[in-house]
Amino acid sequence: MAPLPSSSRLLSLATLFALPLANAQSYVTTTMGTTVTTVTTTASTTTNPSSSSSSDQDPESPYLSSCAAGLNGVLPSPTPAQWDYSGNVRRYYIAAEEVEWDYAPSGWDNWLGVPMANSPRANMAGANTYGTKWLKALYRGYTDASFTELTDQPPWQGTQGPTIRSEVGDLVEIMFLNRLSRNYATVHSMGLTYIKADGGATYANVTDPGRNITLGEADAVPPSNVYEGVEPGGCVVYKWMVEEDSGPDEGDVSKVHSYHSYVAMQQDTNAGLIGPHIVYGRGLMEQTMAEYREFTLLYMIYEESDSWLSAQNAERLNAGANGNSKRDSADEAEEPSFWRRWLQPRAPWGPRAARSRASHDDDGTWGQKNRVADSASSTSSSASSSSSASSGGAGNAAPMGGMGAMPIGGGGMPGGGSMMPMPGSIDTENLYSANQSVWRPQVINLAGSNQFGGQAPSFFSMNGYIFANNPIFDMCFDDKVIWYVNSYGSMPHVFHMHGNNFEYGGVTTYAISVNDGEGKTLYMDATGAGLWQVLCHVNFHHTLGMVANYQVYYPDECPLPALEPSPGNPS
Repeated sequence: MAPLPSSSRLLSLATLFALPLANAQSYVTTTMGTTVTTVTTTASTTTNPSSSSSSDQDPESPYLSSCAAGLNGVLPSPTPAQWDYSGNVRRYYIAAEEVEWDYAPSGWDNWLGVPMANSPRANMAGANTYGTKWLKALYRGYTDASFTELTDQPPWQGTQGPTIRSEVGDLVEIMFLNRLSRNYATVHSMGLTYIKADGGATYANVTDPGRNITLGEADAVPPSNVYEGVEPGGCVVYKWMVEEDSGPDEGDVSKVHSYHSYVAMQQDTNAGLIGPHIVYGRGLMEQTMAEYREFTLLYMIYEESDSWLSAQNAERLNAGANGNSKRDSADEAEEPSFWRRWLQPRAPWGPRAARSRASHDDDGTWGQKNRVADSASSTSSSASSSSSASSGGAGNAAPMGGMGAMPIGGGGMPGGGSMMPMPGSIDTENLYSANQSVWRPQVINLAGSNQFGGQAPSFFSMNGYIFANNPIFDMCFDDKVIWYVNSYGSMPHVFHMHGNNFEYGGVTTYAISVNDGEGKTLYMDATGAGLWQVLCHVNFHHTLGMVANYQVYYPDECPLPALEPSPGNPS
């Protein structure tokens, strides 16, 4: 592991590590407490925080020991006047790690019932061009501050980070460790309260209250007053306060939030750094976990061109290093996938692939000429050569080919292309002489994207799985179920399930929109027995793989431990 950077280079973020879900019948969650409580699936114990933060440290990890000292139960300052602190500290240990992820581990399109290689839908999506195994950056949870033992996580949770759980009035403490090889990372909460130092968002403040001003380099904000990404090997503790308005709506028992890395958000989330956070009403966590089946569901179109792991993936996949199958014909590999051919004529502002071969003329299927290649043709050679050293400093050297004219990112459309052309590579060292500790983490992550040659596919996934490759969400007939649904990326989605309806905001319905960056908590009575689809009802999202399966076992046939009965959930 890389050495920990000096304290001046650490960003105070809240990287949480919520242990996997937690229906009382199955999985471990994480450390939480009434001072500090460790919650398991069958029991909970309470310990004094003064004695719990250092005894389990790895003696060879002085940086972790120093970082863990921040797990002290001390409240942030200032705290909101309206926040009624419960006295409970929910403690999580989360690391960002690089993992080889398989979007279709069965090797089958389980919707059509054919191998992926024979699936016309998988071919339309471009999923077979380089195979389904890709290097991702994922949040992973650990049992304590030594970061040696992973917490249990439900298999269907997929690419999502561990589930963070808290109740209204709690203090959430997250010890975050960046184990990435090259990139910066943070943990940013969607919806909770935190002081500036614990926001996990990377940006400088160069304005005075009430008016915008432009500052020269000599007057730039000192690095000590800004918040930066955590370097590889870095560790930090975040603290979040769970206020009443973060809790469930009237009549509900819980509410979904999420967390993600916020160095370069588009690139960080496409790399994979996203996780769920559930907030319960006061005193309702254990009761809810015992009475409901709970499932966290992430709608995400992973745009592999926009991941800052694109260079590593290009190196691995072009060499066939991980067993992925790659088309033998270079011309075939250059051919745009179905969704790109379908979208481009309808969205002239959408993806414009930077093709590496000038011999491919515009035949009308792309809507218009590639502005990126046109605008960059005169400068790409010199720009790529002059800045290759700085790009290499980020560890993201471009694969061989015409990489100097690469698009900036998804531009609102999955899989590459951009609203704005960007000739040449990004200079990661000399952007601006002041505030380097602020901009450099962001630029390093930006520079790592779009290093695949414009041909990396996008995976239309649910929890990181495509074409019903998910470990099945299973439940018993008549169970009470909560779906915690989050949507990320550059497109909204529509949650829909076959066989059962659900309730949102007191209204029973069969489909609901979930905008990108939004979360919704959906309540379901499992009254329709059978194996059913849960999917995105946006037509082409569905066609290109955004479908999963869930199982409602028939009465007297359910192998799962029974839920506890409640007034609304009789046994």
